[in-house]
Amino acid sequence: MFDIDTAKPVVLTDPDAAKALRRWFDFLQERNNQRQGVATNGRAWRAELRRCAQPFGALTTAAFFQLNQSLSTSARLKQSDTFALAMIAYVVAHARFDEPKVSFARQLGEKINGSTPCLSRLRFDRLLAVRTPAELCSQLTRAVKLRGEKGINIVSLADGIFLWMREWQQREENQPVDSNPFNRFSVRWASEYLLATEK
Repeated sequence: MFDIDTAKPVVLTDPDAAKALRRWFDFLQERNNQRQGVATNGRAWRAELRRCAQPFGALTTAAFFQLNQSLSTSARLKQSDTFALAMIAYVVAHARFDEPKVSFARQLGEKINGSTPCLSRLRFDRLLAVRTPAELCSQLTRAVKLRGEKGINIVSLADGIFLWMREWQQREENQPVDSNPFNRFSVRWASEYLLATEK
């Protein structure tokens, strides 16, 4: 029987990994932090991430290195997930708040002022249709900025990026896709988005 809870993470299943990602995000919001006895400016790290080249420019930043270190003990990541993690660091750096109540895709479908979804159906369909990591990074950054003060579910967003990048890697290597459609990026995000827009 298929698990059809499309809001539940597929990649970031360990609660410690979610906590590590959220701690890292909180760190980016503060000016004065202590990391191993050294004062660091999280906002400077965030600014550096926002300026780097997408989709993988974050690989050379201190913020990415710290995130990678934080997740290495709790998340069961593959070597190929490094590129996804770089994209996560870049996109999440554009978020203002972490809002974990509902999935990121559902947040994109939530009605603004009771009438239109945060991300229009046309833009959402474009997001699902992207074929390259650069396109995905650009579309997701735009969506995160549209959420603005409402915030995003950073763990849900990260899980989606990991999933998309794994599927992209499988296509590049001509590997078979997951037999469970509810583990596929487009099905999961479309389901969540439509749940929000139908309300």
